[in-house]
Amino acid sequence: MEIILTVPTLLILALSARWTWWRPKTGGLKVLCYHKIGTPPPGSKLRDLWVSPKKFRSQVKFLMDKGYKTLLFSDLLQAYRENTPLPEKSVLITFDDGYENNYTHAWPILRELDAKGNIFVVFNTIGRANLWHNPASEPWINMATLSQLKEMQESGVVEFGSHTMSHPRLCALTLEDAACEMAESKRQLEAAFNKEICAFAYPYGDGAYAPEVRAKALAAGYTFDFSFRQGKTPWPWERSLRPLDRLFIRGTDNNWDLRLQLGSGDSRLF
Repeated sequence: MEIILTVPTLLILALSARWTWWRPKTGGLKVLCYHKIGTPPPGSKLRDLWVSPKKFRSQVKFLMDKGYKTLLFSDLLQAYRENTPLPEKSVLITFDDGYENNYTHAWPILRELDAKGNIFVVFNTIGRANLWHNPASEPWINMATLSQLKEMQESGVVEFGSHTMSHPRLCALTLEDAACEMAESKRQLEAAFNKEICAFAYPYGDGAYAPEVRAKALAAGYTFDFSFRQGKTPWPWERSLRPLDRLFIRGTDNNWDLRLQLGSGDSRLF
């Protein structure tokens, strides 16, 4: 039997693949994952990691207009330790790596809209460049300086977590070296900011679901460990069972993508 697809049918199929509006809503902790806020350099092969300031402002405004409460790591820690429920519409805004553009572009927008954010910092690159990137994919860019990070912390708008000392793929290291990357970055960040560092994010998500690596993250003293796996995590959270997943915000995502991610945990099939 020959099947003929009409133009409207093809359009619906295409839209259903690009925007998964048909997926049911799911519960769980909503954690947004950003990287760079700004304009990617010409020829960048990492454009998905860049969200324009205009888009970022629109996305944060969407959250605030819809009644979401943006949480700091310390808010999450208090709820976890006291076993109290989170506000009904809670969301964590997180940034990986600690780029200078988080200070120049993201932080002012968060302040303007009365929102909170959290940055996972690679300790050895503070005030330097993102040397783990292959410059053939994108030129190195500046990381935030210690004074910039402290200014954000003192504003009460931003808190910090660890993203290791040097941003390696943890599963490619010996278990001893991976443990050192996680434990030493926590120690150094706590000394720099005079505050408990309770949260950790695995670079590239590598090791988040490797039991022996995750055990070292928990042994280092982190309360929360965040993966790079797409989705939401049931809350209350069973810490011994799994890390916290996140919702990756791409440079091409718009507010419809954001709405779908908050609802079902994803906005696209590919």
